[in-house]
Amino acid sequence: MKKKTGTSKGTLKWKILAGTSAVLFAVSMVGGPIANSYASIINMVLGTESTKVVGDPGQIYYEADYTSSEEQATAAEKLCEEIVANGATLLLNRNNALPLAEGAKVSLFGTTAADFVYGGTGSGGMDTSTAVNLKDALEADGFSVNPTLWDFYTTGAGKDYGLVTASGSLNNYIFENAGFLVNEVPQSVYTQTEWNSVADYGDAAIVVLGRICGEGADLPWYGAGDGSGNILELSQEEKDLFQALSQRKASGEISKIIVLLNATNPIELDFLNPDICGVDYGIDACMWVGEVGQSGINAIGGLLNGTINPSGKLVDTYCYDNLTSPAIQNAHATSYTNAAQEGLSFADGNNEYYVVYQEGIYVGYRYYETRYEDMVLGNANVGQYDYASTVAYPFGYGLSYTTFAYGPLSMTEEGDTFTFTVDVTNTGTVDGAEPVLIYMQSPYTAYDRENGIEKASAELVGYTKVDVAAGETVTATVTVDKSEMRAYDVNGAGTYIVDAGNYYFATGNGVHEALNNMLALKAQQGDISNGTVDASRMIGESNAALAVCYQQAELDTTTYSVSAATGAAITNQLDHADLNRFDDDASNDVVYLTRSDWAGTMPKAQLTASSYAAAVQMAANEDMVAALTSTVSSGSPEEKTEMPVMASEGTLNLAQFVSVPLDGTITVDDQTYTWDDLLDQVTFAEMSKLIGQAYHCTAPVASVNKPVTKDENGPQGITATLTGGASSTSYTSADLRAATYDVELAQQVGASMGNDCLLANGKAYSGIYGPGVNLHRTPYSGRNFEYYSEDPFLSGKTCAAEVSGIQSKGVYVYMKHFALNDQETARDGICVWSNEQAARELYLQAFEYPVEEANAYCVMTSFNRMGCIWAGGDYNLLTNILRGEWGMSGFALTDFSNSNDYMDVIQGVLAGGDAWDCNDANKWTPKLNEYKDDPQVVNAMREATKRILYTVANSNAMNGVSPNMQIVEVRTWWQNAFIVADVVFGALLIVSVVMLVRGRKSKQTANK
Repeated sequence: MKKKTGTSKGTLKWKILAGTSAVLFAVSMVGGPIANSYASIINMVLGTESTKVVGDPGQIYYEADYTSSEEQATAAEKLCEEIVANGATLLLNRNNALPLAEGAKVSLFGTTAADFVYGGTGSGGMDTSTAVNLKDALEADGFSVNPTLWDFYTTGAGKDYGLVTASGSLNNYIFENAGFLVNEVPQSVYTQTEWNSVADYGDAAIVVLGRICGEGADLPWYGAGDGSGNILELSQEEKDLFQALSQRKASGEISKIIVLLNATNPIELDFLNPDICGVDYGIDACMWVGEVGQSGINAIGGLLNGTINPSGKLVDTYCYDNLTSPAIQNAHATSYTNAAQEGLSFADGNNEYYVVYQEGIYVGYRYYETRYEDMVLGNANVGQYDYASTVAYPFGYGLSYTTFAYGPLSMTEEGDTFTFTVDVTNTGTVDGAEPVLIYMQSPYTAYDRENGIEKASAELVGYTKVDVAAGETVTATVTVDKSEMRAYDVNGAGTYIVDAGNYYFATGNGVHEALNNMLALKAQQGDISNGTVDASRMIGESNAALAVCYQQAELDTTTYSVSAATGAAITNQLDHADLNRFDDDASNDVVYLTRSDWAGTMPKAQLTASSYAAAVQMAANEDMVAALTSTVSSGSPEEKTEMPVMASEGTLNLAQFVSVPLDGTITVDDQTYTWDDLLDQVTFAEMSKLIGQAYHCTAPVASVNKPVTKDENGPQGITATLTGGASSTSYTSADLRAATYDVELAQQVGASMGNDCLLANGKAYSGIYGPGVNLHRTPYSGRNFEYYSEDPFLSGKTCAAEVSGIQSKGVYVYMKHFALNDQETARDGICVWSNEQAARELYLQAFEYPVEEANAYCVMTSFNRMGCIWAGGDYNLLTNILRGEWGMSGFALTDFSNSNDYMDVIQGVLAGGDAWDCNDANKWTPKLNEYKDDPQVVNAMREATKRILYTVANSNAMNGVSPNMQIVEVRTWWQNAFIVADVVFGALLIVSVVMLVRGRKSKQTANK
């Protein structure tokens, strides 16, 4: 009889179980180590910790001003409203159209009215899903808002329209920018129902013009998806809307047309001036409100009805045509013409693109006002330049519902400072506040022309804000440090100088008025050192009494050649970032814009509505290619040949070094110890992890009982978008905070952010990825909402005040992005070329003030290169300037570095970099381990560790940590879960294999 063949049910069962167990066991065995390599980010998301502190608790060094996050949130939201109340800027107010009457009946127009822009996007973006909408905010202040029109935008046919931003992730760099759309509702979509409703709510038509920006892509000035090319000019649908409103105003259905500018990127304002745009839209008033954050929208009703008197001043120049900017002629990203031939690639090496700051110092008002002055002086090199048809509203300009009269400006000199006083009289009938700004003009001398030094006709050097009751007079006092007179001389003295000649200081409503006041004084004094003032060419009013002159007797090349902060000599450090000094090859030399020849040196891009070619086109020469394909730095540390002490036995711990200076000592049992003694206990493995795995944290260091710390984005308040932790109040955009021109308010904002960090999610954040201190080099930067202004002085001083407030709560700042990261396009590895005068006087100065004046602890280095050298691996930038000249005591963290190989950890640590924003344990830590026997690298790692430990020791991370506490490693529940899974699935695999083998043996026996 033939026996049956095949698989029995029992054998099949064990076979399936064995296969399944094998797969799950393999997944568990592989997944566990992978998960452990990302432990820091997993812990953040899940709220778990891999270490704990045991022992008796210690002192609380930093406390919040509130006992709960709910109380803090309430206070922060009130503060956010105060920022908008003080920063919103009234630009136009024909026939006193504003304020509107109490209880006015209004109609809101524009998709942004119903979908207000509260903040930008990206890592600094915030959750404002619970924010009040504009209709509710206005109704809370007594306005009656047209419900039919509101429903049209929110639930009707208009809901399908609205702002569209670039698609893709933060790393999807969009070159042609086709993803951006204004997408305003076409007139054909409106029905008579909407228009008929307006007559009953016709006290004012309030049009909200919005633009939104964010990380990862710049706004397009060409190639916009709606066919207009330029996203910051009105779209055709917006023009059509204004045309329709002007017709209804003419017919009497609408009494007034009011415009709110809900954007940080300056919208072109030609539509406000019929002489410029050729159409009279009948617009009565215009107010810039920026991006209002979580609750700032609640101040807009008060600003419109006069309960709040606007007192902001512009932080950027607003033009009729943004493309008149010399900086925009070299923006975006341009490929080296021989990139493919030389193997340079954005995809593979992040080394294909460049941008040239050919405009030098002439960014924003420094260009528009300086060329204007040269026109007034009759200099022949000005070329075709018409200020009146170029600038709509100058930097520093802003109106009020009252009027202010300024008395004479006076100046006293004492030591290293000037003190300016001016009487401010409120000549109106309502109380108001007035920012008083002091501008300076340096002489433009023969020495400057000979050595290629450029001088702006005016630059902000001081400000204050005064409250003035109706009919009252207040004396405003502004102190200006004499160091503001310095200019950087690259080619002559190779350091900061003060030119001989006349220095003019003035005040006024905006930089243009202040410059006119200087010109009036020049004419009065007969100063013809740079030309003769022709009053007939001047545009706007002038008053010589609001300007003063200071005479510098002789050229000074020594006073500011040494750092006041550290005593270090200040010398050229950025030759490698200047095309004219990078090497001896003159083929790529660039002609920088100079006021000696405006017409002959003005950059000119090739631009159409759909294409753009930067003014500077070049090939990478041999030296550039070599630098771009290696990890070369701009300098090197002192040679080290001996390994430092590591892993020594000792009982010192970080808690003993709280508030101890880096050169200080402690005494324990009559024995004196230094920071170096503490560092001797740290192991190489601890240093390697601390440096290489610093994604939103600093790692624990058990050998000295350093606890793990948590860091978080960002410039508008802490956000949980990347780590899943707690978020806070969304504060306004940075430019709106700067527009208050109120240092005390800025410090309150900083302290409030610090409170947020202390009260977050039951576990304090010790570091914040901000503030953002890059400049608005052009109106189109994707992250202008994170940055304060086009002006470095205003940016630096506002930042310093916020830093002071933040760090008062034990939260160390990471000012970002250091340095010259002023655009998003191709930001990963783009070569930024700039002369050192522009770099120091504009882009670096904004960082310098917070370091020197507020002891800002840390910076986040940028993705871009300085010339051909990655900024985070630039020795001259990080070691010689940041620490050597400015004296920064904390550490430098990279931007996110998981995937960019050019952000090399060895190059960076040797250059003065300290920590890598990386959550992959297999990225940088193994590379550091390869150099564990290299004294040069290990000594640099020790210095980085020292700076990190020092920063943490002076932070809220030490709250409750005492010298007798210990940091011990623990397994989290998810790590235990992997272990259990390994055991369970391994056991199941063994059992199922055993049973499967037994079953087969039994079958074989039965078949015999």
